[in-house]
Amino acid sequence: MKRLLLFSVFALAIVSFSVGSFAQDGTKKMIEEPGETTLIEKSDKSVVLSGTVVMTATIQALNVKERIVVLADAEGNVRVVEVIPEVENFDQLAIGDIVTSEFYESVALQIAEPDAKPMETEGITVISAPKGAKPGVVKIEIISEIVEVVGVNRKYNILRYRAPGKQVAILKVDPKVSTMDNLKPGKKILVTRTEAVAISVDKP
Repeated sequence: MKRLLLFSVFALAIVSFSVGSFAQDGTKKMIEEPGETTLIEKSDKSVVLSGTVVMTATIQALNVKERIVVLADAEGNVRVVEVIPEVENFDQLAIGDIVTSEFYESVALQIAEPDAKPMETEGITVISAPKGAKPGVVKIEIISEIVEVVGVNRKYNILRYRAPGKQVAILKVDPKVSTMDNLKPGKKILVTRTEAVAISVDKP
């Protein structure tokens, strides 16, 4: 696994989005609250993202030291997100809590065969498009890993996957990165992606 700590230096924005049922390939239905993280631009120097997701979910697990939260919604969809230091109520969270979280989705930057070379991420910065009214700095990681495809929603470009020893996770795939035509459940692929990062986690 290759990790690189990156910085988002502009504002966050919320846009309207909803996800329907997956295709007839053994995947489950997924429902999202309004919001979507979109890959605006990718080059050898920067990645530009726009938009956040708002999700109401139950906390399944916590890693206090690394500020990692595992969230599961009512449909059983799991998101693993890192919570930024500015979220001051992190120490008050507990497993079983029902929370509303706003976060950047994990976005694919590369999808390839498992023996392919991971894309070079050294020196790349992740920037959020300046559309919203929430200025600040958000630390985001880029990760490369071999995963197994669990399900594909081609209509909304959503990939469900499982990394070794981990729960099934959700990844947004921009058409510029991959057409997803060759992705089927059970297939092993190399994925380079941005990590999901929460900017708020609040109890109702």
